[in-house]
Amino acid sequence: MAACLLSGRADEAAALAAFRALDARGLASPAALAGAGGEEVASALEESGYPRAGPAAAVLWRACRTLLERHGGSLSRLAAEADGLDELGARLAGLARGIGAATVACFLRPLRPFWPAASDLPLSPAAEAAAEHLDLVWDGSPDLEAALERLGRRACLRGRPERCPLGEECPRRPA
Repeated sequence: MAACLLSGRADEAAALAAFRALDARGLASPAALAGAGGEEVASALEESGYPRAGPAAAVLWRACRTLLERHGGSLSRLAAEADGLDELGARLAGLARGIGAATVACFLRPLRPFWPAASDLPLSPAAEAAAEHLDLVWDGSPDLEAALERLGRRACLRGRPERCPLGEECPRRPA
């Protein structure tokens, strides 16, 4: 659920607010969300201010229903049934139309230290752009990658060097 909310057009604050809204309605688990009506999920997301709440709610609802039907509601079971990273990615993407490579990568990246198959997943384009602009070498830290990805989405990939924490020293800032 978090990966779906985070991989959309919403920033982290909006995704967190959406998850809190779902939790307040008792919809913070795949089973509870799948058992709710799609309208209730959409209403919770709209309440939180999540962008494009209707389509996001539909994807979440379908994904949770499929997870229950095919894997007993367990991501651990889904992962255990997969032979490697490619198959896991395909199984995650197969949960619902609207879950693609970005959602799968968002879900898998934090698992690198815990699941060897995820270690092959490359840096996101946003994190790679931010690291390049800041002249950093990624050390494998999920926290550093998350920070780089936030920066990359906000500044580096959008051509907005004024948002760079380096200020006037940003290598992308026009002279």
